[in-house]
Amino acid sequence: MVDSLEEKNVKVIKAVKKSASPFAYSTFYLDSFVNSLKKDVDIFQAEYIPHSSIIPALMKSKKPLILKFHGDDGLIYPYKNHFNRALFNLSVNRADHIITCSEALKTSLINLGVESEKITPIANGVDTSVFKPMNKEHCRESFSLDKNATICLYAGRIHPMKGIFDLIEAAKLNPDVTFIFGGPGPVPKHPSNCFFLGDISPEKMPILMNAADFLVLPSHSEGLGLVLLESLACGVPVIASNVGGCPEIITNKDSGILIPPKNIKYLSKAIKYYDENFNLRNKTGKTGREYVLENYDNEKLNKKLMSIHLKLINL
Repeated sequence: MVDSLEEKNVKVIKAVKKSASPFAYSTFYLDSFVNSLKKDVDIFQAEYIPHSSIIPALMKSKKPLILKFHGDDGLIYPYKNHFNRALFNLSVNRADHIITCSEALKTSLINLGVESEKITPIANGVDTSVFKPMNKEHCRESFSLDKNATICLYAGRIHPMKGIFDLIEAAKLNPDVTFIFGGPGPVPKHPSNCFFLGDISPEKMPILMNAADFLVLPSHSEGLGLVLLESLACGVPVIASNVGGCPEIITNKDSGILIPPKNIKYLSKAIKYYDENFNLRNKTGKTGREYVLENYDNEKLNKKLMSIHLKLINL
């Protein structure tokens, strides 16, 4: 998105760098943003609702503001305490427009009292020139993985809300499948057919996805499930919980398998089904790649988002 704007000669002010300390991050974010107000700004975009602590600084400005929700963390935020709820209301009321990554998130915001007319769902897109089919054998060599194994990949944070413990239990029921976990977080107790690789760099993630036979996202809660789109863009089929925006991606059996959340039995059956159906995996992967190219390519979605920016600043 930033690159697209800069190509259109739109100057982008990046107001913050991440800090390991949440307090320092919040403080620096606010200070940096206040300083940026002194610059020649046409429009503001705030990512993630917890960072709406910048909103009080924006109350003095009449410049357009876009809020963007990437996941359902922003929906949990208002319920933590009364202060958060007040800040949430202030943020969404101050915003000229709100972007959600899925229709499901839009519905959730409407249920929280946000006006439907000011919300536009625009999914997080995929760079299909990066996430693309590659030679599976070469990709497996990059991670020293068995070229003959059936590999089930989980890519994301090692966190209970991501259904990690459900997947570990399903692994116990599928001993002939190799389970690869790529993502940051503490390693839980697991059977011998599970392997935790730790955090995977963005450059290596497409390679790891292409090394897999299928990807699983057994989340209990999810905004959209960008990892599903990235996997499908690589031609790798997916299994996902029927939560959040996941059913917007997996619309039928040709694009993947949807399972009930927190259901180890169905999760295990879906894994076994893909394990035993090589031709189906290949067919679903090819269909998934075509689906992402048509509906979730970065360039197409960035144009849609940029049109909202330009409309708000009357360009």
